[in-house]
This record gives sequence, C-alpha cells and structure tokens, in this order.
Amino acid sequence: MSKPKHNKIADVITAILILAALLYSAVGFLSDRHLAAGVEIALGLLALVGVIAIIAMLLRAIGRKEAHKVFILYSDEDLAFVSKLYKALKITPYTILWDKKEIQVGDHIEEKQRQLLEESDDVIVVISTRSADSDWPESAIVKAIKLKKRILPVLIDDTEIPDALNALMFADFRASFDDGYFSLRDALKAERPEDPTPPSERKAAPNKMAAN
Repeated sequence: MSKPKHNKIADVITAILILAALLYSAVGFLSDRHLAAGVEIALGLLALVGVIAIIAMLLRAIGRKEAHKVFILYSDEDLAFVSKLYKALKITPYTILWDKKEIQVGDHIEEKQRQLLEESDDVIVVISTRSADSDWPESAIVKAIKLKKRILPVLIDDTEIPDALNALMFADFRASFDDGYFSLRDALKAERPEDPTPPSERKAAPNKMAAN
C-alpha cells in the first residue's frame, strides 16, 4: 500500500532536517576556528539539498500519470468469462477494476461498486443471454452514460444488445476469445474523443486475426 502524499512530503522534510543537523555537526567539528564559515557552508548545502528535493518532487508529480482505470460491468453468471478477461487485461498498462478483486470483507457491496464505476475512465459491459435476463444492465449502463464514461460493449454469445448500446460498436468474443480480446485491447489504446459520436449502426469491431 502506498503512503499518502502528505506523508511522503513529511518524510522528505524530515530527511532534509536530519541531513542539515549532520552537516552542521560535521562542519562545526572540522572548523572550530571558522565556525561562522562552517555554519554558512552547512546552510548553503542544506538549501541546495532542499532545492534539489523540491525539484525532484515536482518532476515526479508532473511526470506521474495515473493509470487509466477500466471497470468491468457483468452478470455474476458470466464469472468464468470475466475471470479469463481480467487475467488477459492485467498485462496491459491499465488499472482493471473488477469487483471480485476490489471489494474487501466488510465493504458495502453496492456502494463499493458505485465507487468503482465513478472512479473508472472506461466501462467494459459484458453482454450475454444471462445478463439480458437480469434487471441490472439497463440501469447500470444508463448510469455510466450519465457519468460520461466511455462504454466498451463486449458480446460473448448470440443475444440482443441492450437498447442503450445499440449505436455502439462491440468487441465480438462469440467465435474466438483472442479475436474479441484484440479488438477490445485496440479500443482501450485509442484516445477517447472529447465529443464521441456513436456510429449510426451497430456492428462488430474489426480485429486483426480475422483479417488473416
């Protein structure tokens, strides 16, 4: 578990203060006759170390980009497929939010799922006959749309696409897991448009293996 940002800053400040004390002691011990000059050198070194530490922290803050978060929305009856998909997506540079991995003992399940959805950048929606028979898909999808999430539909068997996703291209896993995975991975790589306009007609996303 990573330390909170304020704790890291406190650690840096503490390290600088300790270094300053050591420098002061060393210079004072070696320069009894020129204590004032020694103090001046120590303070100068301290200032230099402080500036370097601050610059390093700023560069890390600027260069650090939070990993893109992808939430998986699915029916519990499709758990086997989602588990396989999760393992495949874990090797990508994205943070995959799967409730089975994120929800801990004692967590409020619905609140945690809501939090994961809100924190995500993209939402993978697993569409199947089993999910179509559930009550959750339509309401969950509508909520994701209201939150302006980019939705990536995944079709794993022959079933009707929910009305809310009819205009969106889907990754087709029906014939081959690999084919569907490659098209989904390519979609995740693509930059999200600022004002995405869904295609007028729904069709399967193209994949590399199918073209061979």
